[in-house]
Amino acid sequence: MEDASAFDALTRTSRASLRWRDAAPIAVSALLLLWPALWNGYPLVFSDTGAYLSQAVGDYARWDRPPFYSLAILPLHLTLTTWPVVVAEALAAAAIVHLLCGLVPMVRRWYPTGVVAALAVLSPLPFFASQIMPDVFTGILVLMIAVPFARGRPASWLALLATAALIAFHLSHIPLAAALVVALAAALRPGWRFTLRGLLPVAFAALACIAVNVAGFGRVAIAPYSDVFLLARLIEDGPAMRTLARDCPTTHWRLCSTLAAPPETADAFLWDDDSPLALAGGAEDAAAEVTTIVRRTIAAEPLAMGAEAVRNGLTQLVRIKTGDGLNAWNGVAESIGELFPPNEAKALAESRQQTGTLVIPHWLRLLHAACAAAGVAGCVLVLRARGAFAAVAGATLLALAVNAFVTGALSGPHDRYGARVAWLPLAVLLAAWPVLRPRPTTIPDAESPHCGPSAPTSP
Repeated sequence: MEDASAFDALTRTSRASLRWRDAAPIAVSALLLLWPALWNGYPLVFSDTGAYLSQAVGDYARWDRPPFYSLAILPLHLTLTTWPVVVAEALAAAAIVHLLCGLVPMVRRWYPTGVVAALAVLSPLPFFASQIMPDVFTGILVLMIAVPFARGRPASWLALLATAALIAFHLSHIPLAAALVVALAAALRPGWRFTLRGLLPVAFAALACIAVNVAGFGRVAIAPYSDVFLLARLIEDGPAMRTLARDCPTTHWRLCSTLAAPPETADAFLWDDDSPLALAGGAEDAAAEVTTIVRRTIAAEPLAMGAEAVRNGLTQLVRIKTGDGLNAWNGVAESIGELFPPNEAKALAESRQQTGTLVIPHWLRLLHAACAAAGVAGCVLVLRARGAFAAVAGATLLALAVNAFVTGALSGPHDRYGARVAWLPLAVLLAAWPVLRPRPTTIPDAESPHCGPSAPTSP
């Protein structure tokens, strides 16, 4: 590894910006990331895809997710075809990798495309870039925040607006972005103006979520019914079940039906048609008693809740299996059938995912897990260097932890939550490789005039 002063000199003169000459490499990179969608015969979908497609079209708000991703993809699909959505996602992912590689001043024009090609094989990134879900933007957001801090130059106002949009795409992005900005500001001390500018997208996204929830639900909150998610987690973990067993004989809550047939998982409590939450009228009708149950559980067992949150977060850290949720989704098929032309519904129905033939090889999952671990180890080594990539590596490692504890503690460990950021450490390591790799030392030729004065010769 080169010495710190050389690393510093290189990264101080980096050109972490995109230019027109990068258009062709970025386009090729995006195409490489779309191979799962092309293999599938249709963009990949998840259980939430139908809601994201219909939310903006139907002009309605949902209690469990912000509408901003839905609004962003509407001009892309226009209820005609979903392909432009994943093309845009792949372009965004390719562009951020090119921006990251731009921290190396002498990097060749097509080197970032090579990095993307490696990520397309060695990481879960292409599966998220090819899916109609906001999860691909979690990793992109981390780099959107970290790269300006690493360069020591604040992002442009347009970039800040784009960052605010990415934060608003998913509720978990708000604490993630806030933690990254605060940590980077504390570590790098760029000044209060720089820090304030970095916090603006977080504040803007939070205010946008609050405004939507006031208009849609009459609740001044970033997440209108966050207690419902927390209760589902506490029921699966056990503390809330003990609260219900203790208090139901005197309170007669509608959710006391949970005791008769407790759901096996938090997801079952939230989404099953015959779950206690559904029988109680849904999140909006049960909100008051849900909040009461959560508060009583916190008061009765704070240590148990904390221990379960830590356990779930640690579990989430190692759950990164590629392909979580890539099974057939009949609800999504119904939504696309209602919103899109018949040929679009036909293409989805004939895709590998819907026909059950989209099988990710076990060896590929093992390869992704091994490369993610290698990327983490590489980021730890990059932290030893000074300069731009040390800041990005630190932000990446922090993002892995915050992502795990936010999603694992509130929603519960799921492979897709970990996989959506598992590509980041490897991307940082590969981008930094031109300045990290050992370079051969050139030994001057013995007859070189730069070797000093030669001995005098006799006449």
